[in-house]
Amino acid sequence: MDGESKKPRRGIAARAFVATLPVFAGYISMGFAAGLLLSIQYATAWSVFWAPVTSGTFISGMLQFLLLDWIREMTPIMDVIVVTICLNVRYSLYGISLIERFKAAPLFTRLYLIGTVTDESYALQTQCPWPPGRASTRYCFLIAMFDHFYWFLGATSGALAGICAQGIFSRERVEACTRGIDFAMTALFIVILVDQVKSRENRAPAVIGLAVSSLVFCSIAAFAGFSAAKGGMLIPTMVLIVCSFLALRGRLDPERRKGGAA
Repeated sequence: MDGESKKPRRGIAARAFVATLPVFAGYISMGFAAGLLLSIQYATAWSVFWAPVTSGTFISGMLQFLLLDWIREMTPIMDVIVVTICLNVRYSLYGISLIERFKAAPLFTRLYLIGTVTDESYALQTQCPWPPGRASTRYCFLIAMFDHFYWFLGATSGALAGICAQGIFSRERVEACTRGIDFAMTALFIVILVDQVKSRENRAPAVIGLAVSSLVFCSIAAFAGFSAAKGGMLIPTMVLIVCSFLALRGRLDPERRKGGAA
């Protein structure tokens, strides 16, 4: 009897669900904040429609929060495309490491796994307890599906809560009570940055990011003003950071440094 027959489908689903419980806590809270902000910003029942549509068609916490500013400011589509690519280019690298595991999966399964990959899903999928095969594909598919549902549920429930709150209280009061929620994603990345700086020997990426961001902001502010720098620094900063990492990848990668020293 092979390994796959020993693990019934119910057991695979149970293990996938238990593995995603930590993600559940994070996605529900972050998705709720994104949906709540969407309902407050537009103050119409349409937010209850757009929250599940956006969270159901893509899973990207940062883009979900950026979407609010893009719609309000009528951001040009090319700016949206460039920012989206810069933010999510790492997912293509994730996929390369999973090609062997998913190459025998049905087309729909592969497309769904590609469209729903996140940092958290990828971390769980690479720790799959089964070797490449049907059980492994099923487990990874369930990981992606559970994580996707958590984000969808959080964003939709947040939008519903926001609409209900504005039906009971004034919009101004709801805005006052929820002020600062939009900082949730920024706070998350600050925590990740601090953790990486404390735990890794190579702190150069954090220094490069801070230096490039400061340089771009000061340069734009000097020539076009503070408001222009605040609204226009994101794309050039991300492009320069990616280029810097590519140019210095030999020094930034510990494995490459060890190989060169050997």
